[in-house]
Amino acid sequence: MESMTGYGESRFTLGGVQVVCSARSVNSRFLEVAVYCPEELAWFKPHCEEIVRNRFTRGQIEIAFIPAAPLPSELVFNNDILTQYEKFLAQKLGKKKVVVPPQDYLHIPGFVEKKARDWRSYRSKLDFHLLRALIKMQHARRAEGKRTVRICLTHLRYLNRLLRRIAVLSAQAQKKRVLALRHRIYRDLLGYSRSEAEFTAESVSAAERRLIVQAAQAIWQQRREELVRLVSYDASEEISRIGMHIAGMLGIFRKKESAGRELEFFLQELQREANTLAAKVHDGEASALVVIMKSEIEKLREQVRNLQ
Repeated sequence: MESMTGYGESRFTLGGVQVVCSARSVNSRFLEVAVYCPEELAWFKPHCEEIVRNRFTRGQIEIAFIPAAPLPSELVFNNDILTQYEKFLAQKLGKKKVVVPPQDYLHIPGFVEKKARDWRSYRSKLDFHLLRALIKMQHARRAEGKRTVRICLTHLRYLNRLLRRIAVLSAQAQKKRVLALRHRIYRDLLGYSRSEAEFTAESVSAAERRLIVQAAQAIWQQRREELVRLVSYDASEEISRIGMHIAGMLGIFRKKESAGRELEFFLQELQREANTLAAKVHDGEASALVVIMKSEIEKLREQVRNLQ
């Protein structure tokens, strides 16, 4: 698995001028390619971009050909300018023909032209140094990717430990709430605090049982909101989903394949489940652990954004 951060360069000479071909990459949701080169090499841009797109799938990649000096060009004489200039002088002087002395040629505007040299014959050389810079950049991306994966695995293992502790605390708190509500219901039904064993004992008369049944509807209306709240505090579903997402991400890292977008999807789901978990957990220690979990998920997201 590669990171999207890397740099590579290759140095060579072109027409006696030293040129640096640099390739740099930073993180991006999609593949963005930008090529910078002198005007003389503008024809090479589409081919360069095609090579990059065939090798990479994500990242903002910049390719630059930077010459140490202007690339050499050819000087040519513009004979058409000379002919027009001689005709113009002949008309002004009223002569049939005027011949300009050679020593005056350089004073004619536009007679000496700078013509760009055709560098297309150097395409194979440009390809070689472009690929060399890309390979160096790719090696840097892979090295950075290995370090990033190790950091991500550390965060995921810590999330697993946090989740196990939150699950224990949440279950204990939910059990206490259930027992407390059951006790209040028994107290409401029987008029005083009575244990479950006492409620089912034979000493409870049939008449008393009928009264209990008749009072059940009124008590249900009183305790219905409390029962709904008790059900809403159950965070077992969110805890199991977070566990599945963490296991899915660990499986992706074991495959060692490029799956940055899939990891970002899992992190989005993890953040959503953690927010729901924070709303359901009302134990002090568990709530503090959920805050730490959300912080770890955000740290993990920052690392995953650099993976291809």
